[in-house]
Amino acid sequence: MASDDTKKTGSSNKLGPPRRSKILLGCWALFTLFLAGLLGWLLMTHDPLGGEPVIMVKLSKQDDQNAKVDTQDLGMRKTMRPEDPTRIAKNKDASSSIPGIEPANTITIETVGSAIVALPSVPAKGLVEKTNLGLLPKIGKNGRRPSQVYARKLAVDDAGSVRIAIFVGGMGLSVKGTDSAIKLLPEEVTLGFAPYGKSLQSWIRKARNHGHEVLLQIPMEPYDFPDNDPGPYTLLTSLSADENLKRLKWLMTRFVGYAGVTNYMGAKFTATPGHLKNAFAEFAKRGLIYIDNGASQRSKAKQIGRETGLGVATADLLIDANPSKAAIDNALNQLENIARRRGIAIGYASGLPISIKRISKWSKSLERRGIVLVPVSATIPVGQT
Repeated sequence: MASDDTKKTGSSNKLGPPRRSKILLGCWALFTLFLAGLLGWLLMTHDPLGGEPVIMVKLSKQDDQNAKVDTQDLGMRKTMRPEDPTRIAKNKDASSSIPGIEPANTITIETVGSAIVALPSVPAKGLVEKTNLGLLPKIGKNGRRPSQVYARKLAVDDAGSVRIAIFVGGMGLSVKGTDSAIKLLPEEVTLGFAPYGKSLQSWIRKARNHGHEVLLQIPMEPYDFPDNDPGPYTLLTSLSADENLKRLKWLMTRFVGYAGVTNYMGAKFTATPGHLKNAFAEFAKRGLIYIDNGASQRSKAKQIGRETGLGVATADLLIDANPSKAAIDNALNQLENIARRRGIAIGYASGLPISIKRISKWSKSLERRGIVLVPVSATIPVGQT
């Protein structure tokens, strides 16, 4: 007679131990085969995405070059404030937010009216050096310099006149803002283009068609970097001279036709003589001028300019440090007072709609007040361009 334990076991486990083991072994074998098949399929297809959906987009060489920079994360400020280290702002107010960067797939180059004298097309023959990055400016064999050839010439002899030069930066990042600046600002106003915008060469052509000379904005290290980051390829005091030169050449090949360069931010970099001297030597070698935006009280630009033989001028006033109608109008009045005392003054402004509007309105009555508006290249002392 079977024991009670034997009876209970038999009733509760009808399959029995041998049969249950076979089933488990079979399941394990099937699972192993599945894993082996999956691994083989992955090895055969070489698909690192493991079956994720893929969209194939064909890029042109220019698109591929532009794709290297994510223009949505540039950190470019809408306005420029003084960059003295004792007055560093942490970019938490409304004026320091990141501007939207609009696509510029097609830029219409309309016919310029007869009242506007268009500048010659660029690049000028013999003033470019071909590199694997793009075209770099250079001094021609006959001594012609980009700072002279690409500058806007003075329409009249303004000797003895009270002169004001204004350059407006941040061009090329906003289609609407750049278009407004080109069309609404007097042709004597110099425009500074950031190196990160799209279709930059088309914008340069349009600006010159409207009589504007242009500058290239070079991102340089501020004191609160990296919390405050000017953007990709920024020149840094922590980098070697060779690495900064590589970055500088990348920036300088973004477009052609600029008479000179200007700093974007850069309070720390422009206050560091060794690094600034290396950059200025390259600018001088390539026949350019340098316009300091005046944002930092500690800039060594004029001193290093004399040491390297580079033509340098510094802005006297940030016109839209406070981007309001009253503040901008007041700054323009201050600029006039400086010009009357010294004979010449330089103002810098960001490409904000309100700045463009106020500068445009202010400029219309300059002639009757005995003031001549000149391009910023005209502020460089004779013999230094």
